[in-house]
Amino acid sequence: MNIFKEMLSQWESKSQENADRVEYTLTLRKHDLIKIKAFAEAYELDEATITEGLLQAAIKEAEQAIPYVKGSQVIRIEEGEEVYADAGKTPAFVEAEQNLSKTK
Repeated sequence: MNIFKEMLSQWESKSQENADRVEYTLTLRKHDLIKIKAFAEAYELDEATITEGLLQAAIKEAEQAIPYVKGSQVIRIEEGEEVYADAGKTPAFVEAEQNLSKTK
């Protein structure tokens, strides 16, 4: 009985994952496409899976790399220290992401 529960759970998870996917066309440098094809061949996966994984990793790294720029406005006090609003690109990025999420 557990086998069916696990299988159905995996199907549900895969179904939700697939519902979140959208097709997107992009242009790559030939050298990058060769590397994607080589990863796909080496790991016996399709190129779309490799490209999706690489893009997700790159987005995560880029998001984390956005530098904090200390603003002039104190937004809270933590352990007696003033915490200043970020005057860099993070607030604009977060706002754009939220707005785009609402419209899609």
